[in-house]
Amino acid sequence: MTSAREKRPAEAETFFRPRRLGHANLFVRDYEKAADFYRDVVGYNEAYRQPDNKASFISNGNTYHDFALTDVTSKYGTENQQPGLNHLAFELETELDLVRGYDEAVAAGVRFDFTMDHDVARSVYATDPGGTMVEIYADVDRNWRENRKGIIIKKKPEWIPGVTGKPLAEPRYGPDPQIDRLEAALFHSRKATHVALVTAAYEAMLDYYTAVVGLTLFAGGPDEAYAVLAGSVCDYALTLYRAAPGLSPGLHHVGIEVWDEADLEASVQRAAGQGVAILSDIDHPARRAVAISDPDGIGLQFFVDRDWSRERLRGLDAGSALALL
Repeated sequence: MTSAREKRPAEAETFFRPRRLGHANLFVRDYEKAADFYRDVVGYNEAYRQPDNKASFISNGNTYHDFALTDVTSKYGTENQQPGLNHLAFELETELDLVRGYDEAVAAGVRFDFTMDHDVARSVYATDPGGTMVEIYADVDRNWRENRKGIIIKKKPEWIPGVTGKPLAEPRYGPDPQIDRLEAALFHSRKATHVALVTAAYEAMLDYYTAVVGLTLFAGGPDEAYAVLAGSVCDYALTLYRAAPGLSPGLHHVGIEVWDEADLEASVQRAAGQGVAILSDIDHPARRAVAISDPDGIGLQFFVDRDWSRERLRGLDAGSALALL
């Protein structure tokens, strides 16, 4: 089987170069109740809502949404759709980078499913070797707080990369975004930083996300049970776990950075009183990480980095990796 890397032009470094995870789009059983949980427990404001799509988009200012909460009964769900990951999205530096990468990837035989104009961002979508949809996008409107708020019901305009208008060559993401803190929430989330996936196509997924999507290997690798993949401005944007007995393919968790360790510990101490079960609590030199499930069984990891480095992660066993990464 020819790998995605072997299909690359010899002179090309990568098609895309994502900065970071942009958002995780989740399927939930009731998007309105989910929005309440993600406000009251997870600590996110609702930025805007699309009732025609049965979706709530939540953000604390890191980007125009850290999570999309999409109802399983929406038009995006399949028959008997179950809660879980709809798609994950990676943010690029500029729209010009997006268009150039898309053109180069298509020329090299990479298949994309569709493209979309979201008003404040433009995106291309593909399906990875494990069957997960991945979005690669660039912001095109820095004033998303004003232009993406409240109730939005609007038909999306057609966008063809490199054809519909001249792509923007300057960044439009917020260079130093103001992060809101919801004091009344159980956890005080700053931003969603990574998605962790279990896959039976581990080698193919690792190849795809490095050679096509353009993430870089930070820890683990092809001979390990896990791989931590980084963006250009972060040391983690995606974690891949090798499927094993008792560890089925699918979304394992979404990682969320909180403000500090004292704040995280206070949240843990309050959790039982609010009926929230702590599923794991790992105290490691690299990171303190605590996991819960949302009402649909989707794993959420709240963490604070300590000495986050390749050296600290070297030799990490598979069990600890599931709770830590």
